[in-house]
Amino acid sequence: MAFTVAFPTTGGAPHPTDVAGWLTEQGEPFEHEGPHALALRALPVRLVFDPQGERMAAQLEISREMPVSRTVDMLFTLSIRAGSDVRLLGSGETGRHQLWLRISDEQARLRLASALRTSLERSNHHEVLNRLWGALQALRPGQDVRWDANRETIVEVREVDAPGGITQSEATWHAENPEPGDAVGLPIQDSLHLLAWCWLSEAYPGLCEL
Repeated sequence: MAFTVAFPTTGGAPHPTDVAGWLTEQGEPFEHEGPHALALRALPVRLVFDPQGERMAAQLEISREMPVSRTVDMLFTLSIRAGSDVRLLGSGETGRHQLWLRISDEQARLRLASALRTSLERSNHHEVLNRLWGALQALRPGQDVRWDANRETIVEVREVDAPGGITQSEATWHAENPEPGDAVGLPIQDSLHLLAWCWLSEAYPGLCEL
């Protein structure tokens, strides 16, 4: 999954040439992708600049193996160099630790998905899912929280037009043609994937080798 981090400035974005020089000073290898983009070689980051010189953004391709702390540190050091805040597209202004948590949770989601696919090959998928469900219930007592295999993400299941559920109008954002009484999975917005990965990697270390 790609994340986009923006670096809003009041006086215009740094020029790609200046950022390229800064990357060289930092010992961060990169490649030019035309006049308006720099692709880092050691990190899954692509820096893009609009032709008018007003905006700079970083496109992140999250993977199971990416070094999260080093990536976040580089982005915030770059923001200081640019004299800008850091904004995560879809979330707004973010701090260093908040960005680390968001990226780490997405990385944990990818790792969970890979481990559960491996469990299918090893014939213990049902057992792993049942125990994962129990761990999720402990983390979110009183809520129907489970792994959605189709979307490969943790969701909270709520009933359409039921007490404590969601309206049919809200459900259309998460399911196709929902009807009253249908169970709809809503994406989890906190760090539940990260906590679930910590449990799974200890409970089933053989499934979690990267």
